[in-house]
Amino acid sequence: MYMGIHKMNKTIIALATAAAIAAPVANANVTIYGKVHVSVDHVDQDGSTVWNVMSRASRIGFKGTEDLGNGLSLIWKAETTYDFSDGSAWDSARNAYIGLTGDWGTFLYGIHDTPFKMSTGKLDLFADTLADNNSTIGFHDVRADNAIAYISPNMNGLTVAAAIIAKEGQHSDTGLADAYSIAAMYSNNGLYLSAAYEDLGGPGNSIDHVSKWRVGAGYTMNAFTLNGIYESRDRNNQGTQNHWQVQGGYSFGNNVAKAMYGVSDSLNDSNKSSWALGLDHKLSKRTSAYALYVDSEHNLASEMGCDSPCAGDGFSFGMIHNF
Repeated sequence: MYMGIHKMNKTIIALATAAAIAAPVANANVTIYGKVHVSVDHVDQDGSTVWNVMSRASRIGFKGTEDLGNGLSLIWKAETTYDFSDGSAWDSARNAYIGLTGDWGTFLYGIHDTPFKMSTGKLDLFADTLADNNSTIGFHDVRADNAIAYISPNMNGLTVAAAIIAKEGQHSDTGLADAYSIAAMYSNNGLYLSAAYEDLGGPGNSIDHVSKWRVGAGYTMNAFTLNGIYESRDRNNQGTQNHWQVQGGYSFGNNVAKAMYGVSDSLNDSNKSSWALGLDHKLSKRTSAYALYVDSEHNLASEMGCDSPCAGDGFSFGMIHNF
């Protein structure tokens, strides 16, 4: 009898302890999420063949909301890169902010993708891979520090976003809106259209003065998807650089076959083209594997400042798991 009561008391204590530990987490409404994306790449750059194991925008994040009443909620997010290939536990910062949301839209401030970047993010079928359109074509996307942003609610398919960026005294830029970014995005019945403009002011965020505009379009009908992006960019008033890319995808079963072709011009007026073929295979709802081949006439690693290998001719085999 004593042993039975003793065991029951231990069980009650254990349950009470677990409840006490879990209660703050439950009350905080915190969600832990992330992505593991690692690829094995065989790349030919400048006549040299290199094997690489790359962690590609792998991340871990925490986010939460708090109901403030009257349809108003506080939102926050803290997300950082986690390198699954080289062991850097906490690498470069990703989106991290605090804000308010309601029927009127969302207001936030912190670190966030600019509306310019947001406008065509969904149009890159090769995002975060060796054939990513930023590295192969040279599209210029920014995740801005010190951003103050507003994103409108969905208005019959139309969403508008705007952000101002404080440079905090960098290169004599001391205003609240030393740089700014605006975008309009429309989505309805498989059609997606976007237009965006961005002026990044003087040197800051490790980039020179850049102003640019971009348009994007995508259409999905049954198993077929066709996307296109065009960007015109002026850097340091040295002339205009133009970049465009088209992508297509076909879904069958748990697979997506995809292709892309794009052209960019540099300041010396030499056009540079890239193309890629790929196949994605969904292993489960949250896990997928892929293989791709990319052929590029150039390597933009030095020009755009991205991690080497940024682009090149080669094969890539990767796995992605979302949690």
